[in-house]
Amino acid sequence: MTSPEQPSSPEPPPSRRVGRRIIVGVLAGAVVAVVAGLLTAGRGGDGTAGTAATSAAAGPGRSSAAAADTTSGVTPPASPGTSPTTAPATAPASTAPATVVVPALVGKNAAAARIELEQLGFRDVRFGSQEAGEPDVVLPQNWTVARQSAAAGTRLSTTTQIVLTCTRRV
Repeated sequence: MTSPEQPSSPEPPPSRRVGRRIIVGVLAGAVVAVVAGLLTAGRGGDGTAGTAATSAAAGPGRSSAAAADTTSGVTPPASPGTSPTTAPATAPASTAPATVVVPALVGKNAAAARIELEQLGFRDVRFGSQEAGEPDVVLPQNWTVARQSAAAGTRLSTTTQIVLTCTRRV
C-alpha cells in the first residue's frame, strides 16, 4: 500500500507568521537606530565633524588641529600659496539663564508690571499686599506696585523670584 506523502516542513500557523513579522520589524528598527547612531557618532555635540572629517578638511599644508579650530570662528593662518577662509561663527551653547536689568516698577499697575517682567524673561513674579485687611493680591489689575524686591537698575538672572508689594487702588 502506498501512503500519502507528508510535507517535509509544515507551514506555521497564522499567529506565528504575524509574530515573526513583528520581530523582524523590531529588529529592522533596531538596526536602523544603530546605523544612525554610528553615523552621528563621528560628529561632535555641536554638529562639527569628527576626527576623520577633520583631518580630511585639513587639506594640503594644514594640520588637522588647525582644521579643528574652525568651530571657534577663528581661522588659523594660511599656509603659503593658500588663501585664508572665513569660518562661520557659532555661538557657544549656554545653559546659564539670561541676566537682565530690572525695571522701575513702583507706581505702576501690578498687572502691567508683571507683564513687563515676563516680557523681560522673568517667570517667577509674585505679589504681596501692603494692606492690613487684604493679605492676598487676587486681581493684580486692581493693585499698584508700592515696593519691589529687586531694586530698579540691578542685573538679575531671569530665574530670580521677584516680589511686588502692592497697595489697593481706590
